[in-house]
Amino acid sequence: MTNKVKVIKSHHSDVSIPFQAEKGEIVIGKEKPTQWEGWLYCKTKDEIYGWVPKAFLTPVKESTEEFQFIRTYNAFEISATEGEFVKIKEIESGWAKIENESGKIGWIPLENLDYIEV
Repeated sequence: MTNKVKVIKSHHSDVSIPFQAEKGEIVIGKEKPTQWEGWLYCKTKDEIYGWVPKAFLTPVKESTEEFQFIRTYNAFEISATEGEFVKIKEIESGWAKIENESGKIGWIPLENLDYIEV
């Protein structure tokens, strides 16, 4: 997916350590209120907390809080300025992974972009 779209609302990330996990990694996940559907609040073995799309996880058998990643994930949020043009790399649960004109890649809320072709 490489749709080029315009940022209609600036986004600034203040997360200093983004949540990251490798395929197969086990995390603890809990449901928490959020404006976006399809996310779990998770903790890694290194005590890093962050939001993870449920679609990237599978429950560990007989556990209510343990989940395993079915793919590698990096929750790096990218800052974007209104009027900037970006390329969409992926869309998941109300967010888009984008690439800006300088080649940096990260997540931004889908609502901050003007046109999405799914």
